[in-house]
Amino acid sequence: MLRAAAASGASAAGVAAAASSNTQDDPTTGSPHGSVHDAPRTFAQDESAASAGDPREFDRTDTDTDSAPTTRRDARERHAAESRDEKPTGHGPGRVRRHSSRLGETFPSLVGWTSLSTLLPGVGLLRTRFRPAGLIVFGLFVLTLLVGVVYLLVKGPVRAIATIIASPSLLNFLAIAAVLVAVIWILVMVVSHLGLRRGHRYRPWQNKLAGVLVVSLALIIGIPLGVGSVFARVQSDTVASLFGDSTGKAHSAEDLWADKPYINVFLMGRDNGEDREGTRPDTMLVASIDTKTGHAALISVPRNLAFPIFPEGSELEKAWPDGFRPSGDSSEDLINAVWQWGEQNPDQIGNAHGLEPGMWTTMQAVEGSLGLNLDYWASVDMAGFEDVVDAIGGVQIDVERPIPMGGGKSLSGVKNEVYGWVDPGPQTLKGKDALWYVRSREGSDNYDRMCRQQRMLKTTLEQVDPQEIAAAYPKLANSATRNIATSIPQNEIPAFIELALMMQKGDVTSVQINNDVTPTYNPDFDVLHKWILGEVKGASDGEETPQPTNDGSTSQESGDSADSTENGSEDTATEEPADSADGSTDEAGAEADATETTTPGEPNAEGKCYPKGYEPGDDFPGYPGPNGGTGEQG
Repeated sequence: MLRAAAASGASAAGVAAAASSNTQDDPTTGSPHGSVHDAPRTFAQDESAASAGDPREFDRTDTDTDSAPTTRRDARERHAAESRDEKPTGHGPGRVRRHSSRLGETFPSLVGWTSLSTLLPGVGLLRTRFRPAGLIVFGLFVLTLLVGVVYLLVKGPVRAIATIIASPSLLNFLAIAAVLVAVIWILVMVVSHLGLRRGHRYRPWQNKLAGVLVVSLALIIGIPLGVGSVFARVQSDTVASLFGDSTGKAHSAEDLWADKPYINVFLMGRDNGEDREGTRPDTMLVASIDTKTGHAALISVPRNLAFPIFPEGSELEKAWPDGFRPSGDSSEDLINAVWQWGEQNPDQIGNAHGLEPGMWTTMQAVEGSLGLNLDYWASVDMAGFEDVVDAIGGVQIDVERPIPMGGGKSLSGVKNEVYGWVDPGPQTLKGKDALWYVRSREGSDNYDRMCRQQRMLKTTLEQVDPQEIAAAYPKLANSATRNIATSIPQNEIPAFIELALMMQKGDVTSVQINNDVTPTYNPDFDVLHKWILGEVKGASDGEETPQPTNDGSTSQESGDSADSTENGSEDTATEEPADSADGSTDEAGAEADATETTTPGEPNAEGKCYPKGYEPGDDFPGYPGPNGGTGEQG
């Protein structure tokens, strides 16, 4: 009963206290809010009330203090403010900033993540609200890299790259893909930057620097991919225009030539000048290349090789069973005249297999005369040589003697004027001067000319700068489509690239057919065939080549005489043929040559080339002195 009474008393006291409180807050009682009942109390009063069980102590709110929030939203705001050592904004509707409001505080992070998103696209988005998109972009980037690495490992770097650059369709796809990738990459980088800026404030100089950063990174992405797209498109057009149609699946060198120990490639430089009627071979070479080692024999075919023969059983062999003799004169019936005859008599050459009559006839003459089957051919117009030299900024070379520009005799026998000179001495030869250095025959002979050609080729290869070639590639590609022709099909380009790399590691042997081998004015082709096969086998095995069997003591003079006649009577002004202006290649020159110890066409100990009868330091006939001519000097 005592417990029930106590509980009843407590309940009555609580009801009374509640009624009293309601009376204080009710305006109808006449007592204003905040009356004596709400007067400030002392700490002692609070203690007394608490000990007395005053129920108001358990009903107090924070309307008069900031010690605790009254809503969940206020609690979140207060927690965020305390984490930044800031005061709350109250209970109003405004949102507290989610990030640091210290001016420019996050600028280093902004720069770092924006730059990283340039290196690894999509990474910057991972720190923004576009995180799912960032995961997709970054995942595609990584997947592309993995596919590329696997492709390189499976096919090998050389074969993989060669396959790409030999396929016009694949190159066109890459050209379009490079542009799309550049646009998407730049867009991802910009969106990442804007997302990282959100919720932060930066100083004016930081905003300007950020703009410069974004533009710079966009250029870093766009320029390489844009250039790559252009180069892919140029390469596609070049391959489609320059090389023959694809004849099947792309092959490696090992598969393509599995049954061929070596291949023979016919290389011809020709002059299609506007003042010429038709084309005449200016330079003829046969590269016999070992397909397993890359060792090669580079055989120079003399332009003055008389009475060339043709492959046994061919239509041309039936037409000329005793060799090419339209006139019966060894000074006219030369191998470099076969082209013009073929162009004038296409009905007598048989099936040209889609080639120009002159090209087919010349190749047949080379095959029959050297005893080699030609597997491929390529021809280069002399204008293309000028473009290459100009593209690399010229060739630095020590010119051994004055080189005439012009000269020789026309078809009617009229002497042509020497209109300029390449001065002797160390200099940089640009395209025009370099071309005259390798082609001039005024006061010279074919052997000296071939020596200069080999020296220029070697010097040019030594000085080629890949960066300059890359920068000038579009121009060179355009020149190649106009000045180069070849029978190599597109699907065999990868094999030739592999073969070229093998040749860089292998040895290239220069083979000169001169009168020490057989008299060029009346050659013994059985002897020549045997000697050529020995040269090819020796070069393939990396062995020293056999020495010529003919001493040439009497044939040298006769051969050069035929060469001089050929130069003087058949070449045009563009070919600047002929003997020297004063007959320096006369009998006296031949007698002097008989005492020489060097082989015709070979450079001296300093690597320089001189015509027979000319000694270093001698005056050159007609030379007016340094800069005395009208030719451009390097």
